[in-house]
Amino acid sequence: MGKKGIDTKQRIIEVMAGLLEESGYEATGLSELGKETETPKGSLYFHFPGGKEELTSLAILQSGNQLNEFFNLILSKSENPIHAIKQVFSALEDRIVSSQFKKGCPIATTAMETAGKSVIVAEACKTVYNKWLKTFESYLIENKYTPRIAKNISLSLLSLWEGALLLTKLQKSPEPLRIAQKTAETLLKI
Repeated sequence: MGKKGIDTKQRIIEVMAGLLEESGYEATGLSELGKETETPKGSLYFHFPGGKEELTSLAILQSGNQLNEFFNLILSKSENPIHAIKQVFSALEDRIVSSQFKKGCPIATTAMETAGKSVIVAEACKTVYNKWLKTFESYLIENKYTPRIAKNISLSLLSLWEGALLLTKLQKSPEPLRIAQKTAETLLKI
């Protein structure tokens, strides 16, 4: 595949990632994706012979990796874990508010829709969540939390922000994220 083909494939993955985040797996069809990317359906299957499941798993992995890089950047520049989590929640709030509450977590909606239906997509979601958990666990261990506490807090933080993103999107208000941030700060004081 030449550079143009690689660029086309990457663009399709990026557009799919955005559609999944805003609409979810069930509401995102290949016809819609083809219109958004100006790509014929046959070309979609050429680039992604595994169809929607293959494309979705690649989009999930890409979105998850991008967000993990973002988390690592925040963590590397933070004075301490409380400062870091404030920065994470603030960035998540800025992202969802600037999208007029269309975006949330690039993984959550798809994960919930596909958990019992698509092994390929569910595995991609699981891979991303595990990567995020490990990122935060490692950071907390570096900051003198025990491995057990770091693991528990990381899972709690992920659960807090995922739930808060959902409520923020539904209520079209950043208040759930702000409340979850305060709870996260309390957890980190353990």
